[in-house]
Amino acid sequence: MRAAWRRLRSRKWTALALDALLIVAVMLAVHAWQTRDLPVDEPAPETVLALLDGSGLAHATRPGEAGIVYFFAPWCFYCKSSIDNLDAIAADGVTWGTAVALDYGSPDEVRAFVEETGIRLPVLMGTPQTAAAWSVHAFPTYYVIDAEGRISSRSVGYSTWLGMRARAWLARPPWR
Repeated sequence: MRAAWRRLRSRKWTALALDALLIVAVMLAVHAWQTRDLPVDEPAPETVLALLDGSGLAHATRPGEAGIVYFFAPWCFYCKSSIDNLDAIAADGVTWGTAVALDYGSPDEVRAFVEETGIRLPVLMGTPQTAAAWSVHAFPTYYVIDAEGRISSRSVGYSTWLGMRARAWLARPPWR
């Protein structure tokens, strides 16, 4: 058995393919574990919250359009690192994005986060009830909502621009 394993590992491309396969398998397992309690393929919760800028109330989703609802905490390092990926996708017109602040001490703390990150997304002021309705237990958590208002995909933790864009694209497939 050891000889076969060494022979397999001695081939550069085979070893590289096995390593890549192992990394992908671990990432998929971590993603499955992180999202095990998050809803998918069910209607997104009806959520109307106050806007950070004080201009009124807004829906977290947009009926008839696919988009992303991104839950963040102003103290969260990974939120600060990944929210600009969603902001860029929304600015490019690929999809709409809504940021929902949770687990904050004051609106000023959320304003400081928005200023530091430079995001242009609408920011809604979430509540503990919002977190419960969307099953948010870690940050960042985001949901991709399809045009029918159903949760198409969900993720916890840092997401790349490409990962968010791919999930948004899958929520509005051209064959529909």
